Amino acid sequence: MQSIVRKSKIHWMCGLLALLVAGMAVAQDGGLPLLSLDECIRLALEDSPTLKIAAEREVIAQQGVKDAYGGFLPNVSVSHSWAKSERTDVDGRPTEFVPVYRGSTFDSAGDSTLWYDMVAVEDSYVDQTVEATSKDWGARADLNLFSGFSKFSRLGSAKMDRSAAVATRGYTRELVVEEVITAYYNLLRYEELLAVAAETRDQAEKELERTETYFRLGSAAKSDVLQQRVRLENTKLDFVVAQNSEKKAFADLAFAMNRPLAQIFRIDRSGLSTEYGVEDLDTLYQEALSARLDLSSSEYNLQAREKDIRTADAGLYPSVTLFGNYNHANNESPYKFGAQISDSFSYGYQVNWNIFDRLQTWTNRSRAKANARIAEYQLEQARMNVQVEIRQLHNSQVEARERANVSRETIEQSAEELRLAQERFRVGAGTTLDVIVAQVNLASARASEVQAKCDYLIAQGKMDRAVGRLRVATVE
Repeated sequence: MQSIVRKSKIHWMCGLLALLVAGMAVAQDGGLPLLSLDECIRLALEDSPTLKIAAEREVIAQQGVKDAYGGFLPNVSVSHSWAKSERTDVDGRPTEFVPVYRGSTFDSAGDSTLWYDMVAVEDSYVDQTVEATSKDWGARADLNLFSGFSKFSRLGSAKMDRSAAVATRGYTRELVVEEVITAYYNLLRYEELLAVAAETRDQAEKELERTETYFRLGSAAKSDVLQQRVRLENTKLDFVVAQNSEKKAFADLAFAMNRPLAQIFRIDRSGLSTEYGVEDLDTLYQEALSARLDLSSSEYNLQAREKDIRTADAGLYPSVTLFGNYNHANNESPYKFGAQISDSFSYGYQVNWNIFDRLQTWTNRSRAKANARIAEYQLEQARMNVQVEIRQLHNSQVEARERANVSRETIEQSAEELRLAQERFRVGAGTTLDVIVAQVNLASARASEVQAKCDYLIAQGKMDRAVGRLRVATVE
């Protein structure tokens, strides 16, 4: 009786220890952060260098609009100068003279006139230096009234470039979201395949134990046991391969989230549920033409290049400019004629018409027209690429849906075949090879269903980006 009580206590303690270990494992696993697809996308959008580059290009385009508005404003400049100079006359005439009496004369009235000559004090020549200082400042304003409508066309082109940059940034954001969606579902794929590999390995272990039992009872041969052992080792290898694939898929998702060194986290596996819906192809294509941001960017780019033609035409017209100028000067030089301090103010207009500019205007117009044609061809090519891409993604969805349907039927059939093969082997009417083949077929069917489901979800994410839905489905 005591031995029975002692055994029951031992069993109870072992059971409690097993529960504690299992609880620790669950707690350890539950301690990892759980991220949904939307949370992964949000983290990726926060620190995406690609998206930041697109944002800076949008800033550059906005500055281009400000620069174009500046063409309607006058140019105002202020200047100031100060200069000091020294002028030296080398070997100049002496500056000091004295009168020397030369004689006198008398007129008829008896009055006398004395005659003197001015004679230098010294007979040698000397250098003379004069210092002078000049100061002046001025202001000038110029306003272009007409330059062949180029200011309006430049402003329109800059606005179109800004709109193109905004659309490009939006499409870049959708590409980042698509990359995260693809990596997310790939990680789900390999987690599911890892679970299938683990289940297949456990099944092979049980089948090996069953075969060894039959061998000990004499109803199975040694070769049956060896075949099951080989089967078990293959499933262990498949499990290791699945583990490595799962780790690589996690690294790909962390990289897509711009956190390549992120700590291990879990993802929500409920996202694998889907109804395998496939929309009409023509409807998808029409939606893409109206909603895709890269097509909008190409359209804005075409409009900008067309306005560049008007800008290039400006050289065919005259230019009219108003100007005003004020200047204040203070010159202390003794050699200056006129007043030492002077103020001047002038204003007027200037008309300039370049009759011949070495064919610059004509070459600029030809270049602008060629760029406009290139933009038009790029838009046409982009629309054709959209059509091809949507058709391919539509085909991928249809194929994944059919593969999933076949896989579900195959799983049910393979499970029944495995049950029958095990029963036949148990009664001696079948071989171990039949059981192994049935196991392989069942594992392959389960893996095929996982592959089809993830392929469909990835294709659906790509389709949402291809028709311009991702910016609506996710939050900035």
